[in-house]
Amino acid sequence: MGLNVNLEKNFSWLAFPGLIRAIVMLQSMVFFVILIKPETASYFMVTPEGIANGQYWRLISWIFYPFVDPNSYSPLFSAFFMFIILRISFLFSDSLENAWGEFQASLYVYTTIICQTLALYLSATGFLPPAALTNQMFYIALFFAFATLFPNVEFLLFFVLPVKVWIFAMISLATILFSCLSFPPLFLTYGLAFSPYLVWAIPRLYHWRKYRNQVNARRVKFQSKSNDSQGQTLHRCVICNETELSNPQLDFRVAENGDEYCLDHLGDDGKPTAS
Repeated sequence: MGLNVNLEKNFSWLAFPGLIRAIVMLQSMVFFVILIKPETASYFMVTPEGIANGQYWRLISWIFYPFVDPNSYSPLFSAFFMFIILRISFLFSDSLENAWGEFQASLYVYTTIICQTLALYLSATGFLPPAALTNQMFYIALFFAFATLFPNVEFLLFFVLPVKVWIFAMISLATILFSCLSFPPLFLTYGLAFSPYLVWAIPRLYHWRKYRNQVNARRVKFQSKSNDSQGQTLHRCVICNETELSNPQLDFRVAENGDEYCLDHLGDDGKPTAS
């Protein structure tokens, strides 16, 4: 906690309110540019040929390539899907900034972009195997952070079926792990691309699991004590063994001999009756 405070104090100028919104809005502009002039799409992609020719500006331009490829569907459907992505990205932006604050949310975006740019560069130059997700990795990093903080938020699958966001996150994670298991060197690419999330999430998930285990242990201890207290009775008839728990309707009295009896086994003279 102290480290975050010191970072924010010394680098508060890095805070960019609405940074995710700004990036997505720029992507929306690029979306319509590519929709009008499809040949411009190649300028926003990280390619081995481009890097070999010294086009290092591609290491920045990929950030502004839209999540939805304008040429994948008809213009109307592409624009509709881009609008959905825009709305979801705004949700991510507002939620992360409310949970973390503007500085930490901005820092997460900066470090994610840097690590994913490095992963794309190393992939393009042959030092790492190329990842299949490319520009979508940025959104997935935001999505994983959102799902970790707000796992019970529901999205409508096919605009009909409500599904909690952690389920979508687990499906995305399973897809990435399957790719890595099919080709293990991809662990290096994805590990670098998602390292800001891993550095933040792994300790958080560890502490969450530790806290949950402590809560479960306290719950078991409390239930055990409750069961013990329920097993302890104040009154028990020495003849029929009935108690105030087994038969709440009974009244009990102590006889002259010092033993306790229910009124069904205690006479009017205070002496126990025959069993």
